[in-house]
Amino acid sequence: MSITQPERSPGDEVADGARDAGRPEAAVGAFDQAADALIASLPARLRRVTARQARTRDALPDLGGCADDPALSEAAQRVWDAERATALALAAQYRALAALHEFEGEYEDACELDEVETLRAALGLRVTRSAASWRLRDAYQAVNHFPRTLENLESGSMPSAWFQKMLKTSQKLSESSRRDLDAVISTWSTDISPERFFTLLRALIEHLAERESRPDPVVALERTVELLPGAEAGTGTLRITGPIPEILARWKSVDESARAVQAAQRAALRDGTPIPHDPDGVVLETGRALPLTRLRYALIGTAELDVDGVAVPAERFRLNVTVPVLTPLGASDQPGMLDGVTPLPPSMARSLAGSCTVWHRVLTSASSGAFLPLPADRVIPTPAMLEHLRLRNGQCAVPGCTRPTSWASECDHIEECLRGTPGEGGTTEVENLHLLCWQHHLDKTNGLLDPTRLPAQAGKPGRTRWTVGHHGDAVTVLDDLDHASLEMVELLTAAWTGFLRGAHAGSPATSPNSPPEHPTDRRVLTTPVVEEPTMQTQAPPGPPPTATTSHGETPTPRAQLPEPPPEGWGDHGPPPF
Repeated sequence: MSITQPERSPGDEVADGARDAGRPEAAVGAFDQAADALIASLPARLRRVTARQARTRDALPDLGGCADDPALSEAAQRVWDAERATALALAAQYRALAALHEFEGEYEDACELDEVETLRAALGLRVTRSAASWRLRDAYQAVNHFPRTLENLESGSMPSAWFQKMLKTSQKLSESSRRDLDAVISTWSTDISPERFFTLLRALIEHLAERESRPDPVVALERTVELLPGAEAGTGTLRITGPIPEILARWKSVDESARAVQAAQRAALRDGTPIPHDPDGVVLETGRALPLTRLRYALIGTAELDVDGVAVPAERFRLNVTVPVLTPLGASDQPGMLDGVTPLPPSMARSLAGSCTVWHRVLTSASSGAFLPLPADRVIPTPAMLEHLRLRNGQCAVPGCTRPTSWASECDHIEECLRGTPGEGGTTEVENLHLLCWQHHLDKTNGLLDPTRLPAQAGKPGRTRWTVGHHGDAVTVLDDLDHASLEMVELLTAAWTGFLRGAHAGSPATSPNSPPEHPTDRRVLTTPVVEEPTMQTQAPPGPPPTATTSHGETPTPRAQLPEPPPEGWGDHGPPPF
């Protein structure tokens, strides 16, 4: 069978020669024969992809209809040059990231075993660990599964958006099918329109997917539950993805239950009987049944999970909402923080503060916002130490990792604790402890991660020096800070300055440059369970004592000020500021 392929320019032959120069001659011939056989088996519209006219930089003004306008023509050509530079840079990044991959085998098999490569990539790209993970995957597949189209990207003939679209839409294919996809697309003309390329790309991917042997395609469908940030402040989204029959069955169960509860609420309102499923009294107050959307949410929240006898460990941490002390008082609009990661609007923070009967007081440094440590001397960390570590690092302490410490973390000694050998090894204190996710804890145990706690400075946040991998890549990470405390100190200092000047404490006043060194309150709201505070409290300094007259009256406090200097007191007023 003869194969009709698009005409190739001399430059294409040179590129082929450079591409195959490093391959054994027999391997190159076998690869080309397999590619020719594959192309011959495809429908005509997928193997004969040519363009009617070339799309070059010089032809761009004519194609864009701006040949008569030199400024527009030049601008269009600059866009062309910028896109070509983007393609070259993307190809270079793929090759650099692929060089970080040391595991011999399929990338999907390696990602569950060793996350040091992901961590190293995250440090180089300056992105989160999750973002670096899929960038590493794309780079591995680009270099190993799409070598021919990657060379087209490096030459600037294939647009970067085309290559990225090919990587994204081919994830459901096997490794061999991706190589076949690469062989076919590398023969296509890059002068075709983007719409035609994307249409043919989808058709080719579906064609290759149908050729793969899949005994049960339903089993291969994605089944995931993800927590995502919501569209509005203070909200989150729980996204459940799965086969549509399973999702529809669960939806119908929740929906029918919600409709039954709604009908029962309407009947109770009509008959004057107790209202079901109204713990907040909203139905009784409004005289209307709850909408179905809210009832579905309430029913999902009260559903029990069947874990088939598996023992679920008790939670080690409270679900903390940390709120600046002035926010519940209405004197500040600083947001609260849910588990040190998710910001909450001040109105929601005040609502949570009013519904809780137990508050836990947390002390932070007034000058830096660092959480003040608690000393301890034992092998097993105390609950107070664990709580402090979770406040100090709301996520896994490894740089770039975004797994929350309140969910699935493990407490680890930075310098190993040698049990049974008193006086040797690391001590069990907050400066020698951190919380890690189980994957990075395993990497540290295997010697792939080596943290070193740097000497702490008084009133300053702690620092940890991390050595990543066997190559000695190092990065220093600062502990999390309570930034709202710094602003609260400024507000309190401004109010005190106004008080010393005889003005109302709430009037505007210029804050000093050096706030007083004293711990600052943060209120941590928890569920109404009576328990001892996890940290010692310290009363903040109060106003200076006032004098009393012989008649028992308290005069207006008046500061004893020295003579003003010739240049005046300045913006901050008289001493002590």
